[in-house]
Amino acid sequence: MSSGLMLSRVADSIYWMFRYLERVENTVRLMDVNWHLMLDMPQVKTNEWETLLHVSGDFALFEEHYSEITPENVMRFMTFDRLNPNSMISCLTAARENARGARDVVTPDLWELINGIYLMVREYDCEDRGFYKNPYDLYHEVQSAVLHTFGQAHATMFRGQSWQFLRIGTLLERADKTTRILDVRYFLLLPSLREVGTALEDLQWAALLRSVSNIEPFIKHYGPVHAKGIIEYLLLDSRNPRSVRGCLQQADEALRGIHGTSPGYFSNDAERLSGQLCADLSYLTVDEVVRRGLHEYLDELQYRMNQVHQAIEAHYFSPDSGEWS
Repeated sequence: MSSGLMLSRVADSIYWMFRYLERVENTVRLMDVNWHLMLDMPQVKTNEWETLLHVSGDFALFEEHYSEITPENVMRFMTFDRLNPNSMISCLTAARENARGARDVVTPDLWELINGIYLMVREYDCEDRGFYKNPYDLYHEVQSAVLHTFGQAHATMFRGQSWQFLRIGTLLERADKTTRILDVRYFLLLPSLREVGTALEDLQWAALLRSVSNIEPFIKHYGPVHAKGIIEYLLLDSRNPRSVRGCLQQADEALRGIHGTSPGYFSNDAERLSGQLCADLSYLTVDEVVRRGLHEYLDELQYRMNQVHQAIEAHYFSPDSGEWS
């Protein structure tokens, strides 16, 4: 095995390890928000739980294995079901295996944290019906542990190339999930912008913002909830650490940091595509997004983010790329 191949695999492992951990944190938050919404609104419809399946992109897979959409079935599918590649246990398994493949870079404390989260969820009794009546304790523990893992990585990892791949994986996953949450939740619950103020109750609007942990900052800076404000805050406001623009700008900075490429220049296709996307977002207005159609714009945005991801894989993670030779 050549040293170039080894480094490609380590970079790949770090990138995916933190994408999977970010995915877990997003899933936990979505499940917890939906569960609390159900408590606040006992008449909550089945499509509230169906929304989660669309956000993860696993609705068709769920239908293959479950006869009906119920809170218990969705929680089981999204938390414990290994047949679902985006379930918490599947993502934690993948994160753990990637951490094992990068033990030269991952600190012992970081490995113990990741392994501990995996063991906690694996050993949880998914047949305990009490869990489905009150899943808060597990979800809260997992979210706290994942955030602790992020904090440990930020506090202990050397600021070299591995650190940049950690940032890129985390931020691309966060940006992708924000677009999916906004697209699915907004348009499943709100068919038309003309229905703003009539189609959704305050709790449902609050659930949308809680899905990205942003309700208090939004209200502080934008005032009462309104459609354009939500779009601008989640897509374009770089002050919001979970906004698509904010995440992609930081990911672009990390990507250029691998080679020390100056802003406005690029040394490979991944940097070029990332830079173009960030530039377009910098000059985009919320009115333009609304004119083009939110769903249509988010579709295009997800496609372009996937192009960046594919370019990163081709340039840095392929054994034949020659990047690490």
